[in-house]
Amino acid sequence: MTNLQFYLLRNLERVFCILALMVLAGALIPYLFAFRSGIEMNRDFASEVDSGNIKFQAATLSMYSIGLLYILAERARLPKLLTGNWALLALTGFCMFSALWSYYPDATFRRAFALVLSTTFAYYLVLRFTPRELLELVGWALMLGAALSLVLVILYPTSTIHQGPPLGGSWLGSFGHKNRLGRMMALGVVIFALMLIEPGGKKRWFPWAGLALCAFLLAMSQSRTAWITAIALLLTIQLLRFLRGARLPMSLRVGSLLILGFGMIMAVTQFLVVGLEAVGRDLTFTGRTTIWTYAIVAGMDHSMLGAGYRAFWTPEGASYVYARIWGEIGNGHNGYLDVWLELGFVGVGLFLLVFGTGFKRAYARLIGSDDMAGLFYMLLMIYALIYSMTEKFLLEQSELTWVLMMVTLLYLTPRRATVPSQRPVAAPRGGAMGRRVAQGPMAGGPMGGTYPAPGE
Repeated sequence: MTNLQFYLLRNLERVFCILALMVLAGALIPYLFAFRSGIEMNRDFASEVDSGNIKFQAATLSMYSIGLLYILAERARLPKLLTGNWALLALTGFCMFSALWSYYPDATFRRAFALVLSTTFAYYLVLRFTPRELLELVGWALMLGAALSLVLVILYPTSTIHQGPPLGGSWLGSFGHKNRLGRMMALGVVIFALMLIEPGGKKRWFPWAGLALCAFLLAMSQSRTAWITAIALLLTIQLLRFLRGARLPMSLRVGSLLILGFGMIMAVTQFLVVGLEAVGRDLTFTGRTTIWTYAIVAGMDHSMLGAGYRAFWTPEGASYVYARIWGEIGNGHNGYLDVWLELGFVGVGLFLLVFGTGFKRAYARLIGSDDMAGLFYMLLMIYALIYSMTEKFLLEQSELTWVLMMVTLLYLTPRRATVPSQRPVAAPRGGAMGRRVAQGPMAGGPMGGTYPAPGE
């Protein structure tokens, strides 16, 4: 293989990855769900319990299959990643086994199998791209999703803008719902802000264009949670940069974070009512607390093992909740609650182990480095921590945020495999094809050290 052939194939893989990330972000919902809004998709949730959406399944299965083929080429490095993340494998396997006691065994098994494929796709991303490369690919996916949303809003306003109360005027773009649009655009704002503060970032057009487009779509989504999360994370960037740059003992750094966290909790407690009123919300979080109350009562019937992965919010599993709120909903609008409702206390324990490991590794990487990757890992974990209080994406199959959380966990696996990839070079003068061993796709860039480095 010549350098030109390798270059073309590598860029073709990048294009594939961007499209796959757009699917995971939900940026192609109009094409996979025929311009149905998020509310309409929730109404059809019960009818798709047995079969699912065939177009979405075909799209995700195709991209997962391609990812599996690439994993086979990098299989020498896979065992270290597997053994270093046994808790993630145990949690994913528990989701599969929950089909044994699920309200809808077939649906649980199908969705859990999709979760397994999502996990393998996270392994593919880690094995094939450096942290800096992947961050830029995610940025491209979110910027293209924002651009597509803007175009669709102009061409099909009635299908891409929520009509009538209570969400009237909020843009949903190509993401199917204003909350999903807001959440993805908040993530985009954070990513492009990180690109701007890295060396030479302010001289590039890509971060500026992405930040402007994502910020505009974030505003038009009218998702208050997304607004608050984006602002909080932008402020957190400066705090994290100070902590990693300050010459303080580890105990003082951790203590500073705990004091700051306690202060933020007290401030939120004191000014919660005023703040919610300022953004047009109340203490029920748009009715979420009512759902949570009834869901907890219903969940106590299967508190240890749960109702089965993705089986609680079905007409049978949540019949108690539906009977009291006079309507059907697709999730509990709280990621932590849904983990318990679906997998019980056993699943919650495994999830907390995975989540805690991710935070521990991200914090160690933040303090022990000075690049943008360390900031992004920690910001992503904080982003997930905040957003999961009002939205569901934890343990969600074929969902970008959960895939990125797994990617963070895998990138930071201690003592990863050190087997480099083979990269072709031009043939020598004798005419025979020559090869040299070079740093593979995990090689270091502006945002990460070389692949073998522990705690990257």
